[in-house]
Amino acid sequence: MNIERILPREYVSLFPNPSHIYNSVSFNELNRHKCDEIHYLVFRDGRGKARFGMTLGQRGGCLRSPFSAPFGGIEQTRPQSVSFFLEAVDALQGYAADISAGVEITLPPWFYDREGNVEKLLCAARTKCGPNCLNLDYNYHYPLSYFGRFSDHLSSSARNKFRNSEKSGFKFEILRSDMSGIARAYEVIRANRESHGYPLKMTLDDVVSTAGVVNAMFMVLTLKGEDVAAVQAYESADGIVQVIYWGDAPGFSEYRPMEQLAYRTFGYLASSHRIVDIGPSSSDGIPSVGLCDFKEGLGCVLAPKPTIIIQ
Repeated sequence: MNIERILPREYVSLFPNPSHIYNSVSFNELNRHKCDEIHYLVFRDGRGKARFGMTLGQRGGCLRSPFSAPFGGIEQTRPQSVSFFLEAVDALQGYAADISAGVEITLPPWFYDREGNVEKLLCAARTKCGPNCLNLDYNYHYPLSYFGRFSDHLSSSARNKFRNSEKSGFKFEILRSDMSGIARAYEVIRANRESHGYPLKMTLDDVVSTAGVVNAMFMVLTLKGEDVAAVQAYESADGIVQVIYWGDAPGFSEYRPMEQLAYRTFGYLASSHRIVDIGPSSSDGIPSVGLCDFKEGLGCVLAPKPTIIIQ
């Protein structure tokens, strides 16, 4: 199998319907400034037939998929056999060696996988690169089939907090994805991150520009006319919404806004989607135990997010 580097427009013609938004050319071109250069690759078999595609951002001596997103991975022109995945890993190793680069590929959790490519690529990488090539992050999602019995899936502690939140008089509002609506949600999230000392990687301008190329959603929870919690989410794949940021403003925790925010967000999405991807609860495989406990308390399910490292 051979790898050919192609132009973005050629990549779109070969892979017009990527498995998730982060593998789209529009999303990667928007973030082009965050890497030295983008490699749009097509993997061709011995007869020249396109089998796979991959987008990698080069920073120094490493090719990364993604280079500015929660995950990336490989695309298929159609479902491929195990043998082609093994050949693809060999070809990628050779391509990276030719430019003296390493490769890091963070794959989506299994529930994004329409055609078995996550599992096949993982197994192929393990076969070709050995047992130390894989790293796993803790990633949680909420199956919206649970929502009809929301309370039944809560931990006892979360159930008590949710009952208290029901008495607080919260109102839930869907915001427009314009500057006014985005800025309103962003300010709540910014205040939350600042109060906890967490970095906020996206600027307001980043959020606004990204909303121009993805189906972005912004929601707020208010109490007595004041914004107390907010959600920024993207429709990341068919039937899946991913929470990019959510959080409550400082000074309102006694009213339990996060339990109510989760309930209202899940309820809003339940009729139109099947999964809410709540996102990672770890960094480089090291879990934030408190964050894991919070998400599990809401009824969320753990699905590891794997990273393949090819030296």
